[in-house]
Amino acid sequence: MELKEAREKISAIDTEMAELFKERMEAVRKVAEYKSERGLPIEDRERELALIESKSALIDDEELKSLYISFLQKTMDISKNWQHKLIKGIRVACAEENFADGEPAANCIFPEGNITAYEKFEEAYKAAEDGSCDVAVLPLENSDRGEAGKVYDMIFSGNLFVNSIRSIERDGSTTRYAVLSRMKNEEAIESDTEAFLIMFTVKDEVGGLAKAINIISAYSYNMRVLRSRPMRDLPWHYYFYAELTGKTVLGSEERILRALNAACPIAKIAGHFVEEDEVSAVGAGE
Repeated sequence: MELKEAREKISAIDTEMAELFKERMEAVRKVAEYKSERGLPIEDRERELALIESKSALIDDEELKSLYISFLQKTMDISKNWQHKLIKGIRVACAEENFADGEPAANCIFPEGNITAYEKFEEAYKAAEDGSCDVAVLPLENSDRGEAGKVYDMIFSGNLFVNSIRSIERDGSTTRYAVLSRMKNEEAIESDTEAFLIMFTVKDEVGGLAKAINIISAYSYNMRVLRSRPMRDLPWHYYFYAELTGKTVLGSEERILRALNAACPIAKIAGHFVEEDEVSAVGAGE
């Protein structure tokens, strides 16, 4: 191929790539909107690595493959940078009640967000529920001080979904924070491995809790967290909070919920979530 022909072909390819780039960035804009509505993190290194592995497998030439991997990573970096600009200004509610450390935690999770710190958990939850804020960042449990019972109660009785859980270390202790929003995270449902929260009550009878646990086990989910909380309006009655993980099977959520509803007076999916394996650290308190 002559030099002129080669340059013309490169120019034609570049023209096609420009159109594809615009299409790609428009799709990225929609991803940013989805994440903003649900309070999901922009960074997803596990997904990036999986995409790089699958897409680089399309290149047979090993020398070109290394260049293509670099191209993919730079393209992803451009997309993430643009998502940060698009999502900048997300309204985040947090609370300073008890061990919450709300503002440092919210800034760690949403470094470009507009943070509003409320005094009480209920105030922060309501701000996300009524639309005053886009998301709420509230603690679930602390490694030294135990669980934040009020937050579990609001998740049980309220309308927000837990879409991600982040662990943050400060002053030598670690707190798990839930990011809650009005929108459900369908992306987590579509992943190969499902993680979701389910909350339920059991009948006041012998083996009531065992029946619920057996149902969950029958669907091959791992119950990695199970907590009980007293119900406010029913003395000596309890609801249960469970975090389940397992291999996603089409329709499994609906089936397990139907099965639990047959055995439990109340059963609800409180959110599908992603959880960061890495513990983030924020500066020491004053």
